[in-house]
Amino acid sequence: MKRLYKKILLFLLPVFLVWALTEVFYRTADTNYTAKAEHVVKGYPDTELLVFGDSHSLYGINPSHFEMKTFNIANVSQSLYFDELLLQKHIKEHKKLKAVLFNISYFTLSRIDNEQEDAWRKYYYDQQMDLDVPIVSEWSPKKYSLALARRFNRSFALMHDYVRLGTVLDCTDDGYGIQEASDIIGDKDAITPIIVKKHEDFSQEFDHNIARLQSMIALCKKHNVEVFIVEMPVYKAYFEQLNTEKRDKITAICEDLEASFEHVHYFNLLQNARFVDSDLRDADHLTNAGATKCSKLLSAKISAILQKKE
Repeated sequence: MKRLYKKILLFLLPVFLVWALTEVFYRTADTNYTAKAEHVVKGYPDTELLVFGDSHSLYGINPSHFEMKTFNIANVSQSLYFDELLLQKHIKEHKKLKAVLFNISYFTLSRIDNEQEDAWRKYYYDQQMDLDVPIVSEWSPKKYSLALARRFNRSFALMHDYVRLGTVLDCTDDGYGIQEASDIIGDKDAITPIIVKKHEDFSQEFDHNIARLQSMIALCKKHNVEVFIVEMPVYKAYFEQLNTEKRDKITAICEDLEASFEHVHYFNLLQNARFVDSDLRDADHLTNAGATKCSKLLSAKISAILQKKE
């Protein structure tokens, strides 16, 4: 029996060591989640504009090109569910906050809570952004061990990048997503149907997320904060290959929110003529140059509206 126990121990020891090393990595290495959690708090005294949303905001809205003090708290695949949790946590602490910005993507309003995209991300929001995330079960071991939250091959790849680059952080201090020239896709027409298929969930059930938007709008009203909703620029072929009925319904909802609330403002940049093909790095994300153009445009529009409100 002792020999059996020894064999079991010898088998479990390397598993335990791998888990322990992975856990130490996740608890010590800075990520976009830890960095944004830290810097959003540092901005409590002077941030005037908070930018929420998914990767379209993360890589498309650069705070350094805004006239007002801006912080980008968007993240890859960040849903309105997490936008709301972040807004609820931080809005009352910002002493000079004047406005918030939400990007609405083709898939934003039809996303359901706790879907596959959130399978591991929810634990990062819970542990690395210090959020109380209701969809994270107190009984889940992943809540207490981030090493268990993702597949090991993904964790290994992340640790490999950390050793190679010295960091896995890929956003600036003001939250803008760092992009490289190698990220730009040469043949956007070829990748467009792949991205369209990825984004199509065949759902037009928007009620839950509309209610969430309305709740955030009401919270902003309570704190005298203006709300800006934007549909970001996309590649023409991507726009044309989306379900027209769903695409137009999303735009109509944004227009209705603007019409229904005096502190809500909507910008439709989907096919804005200012943006050309070279401003896009793929079917639906801006390049750094495109983000600069978009940020300056939004800054001018937002500043003009806020000045009229004063």
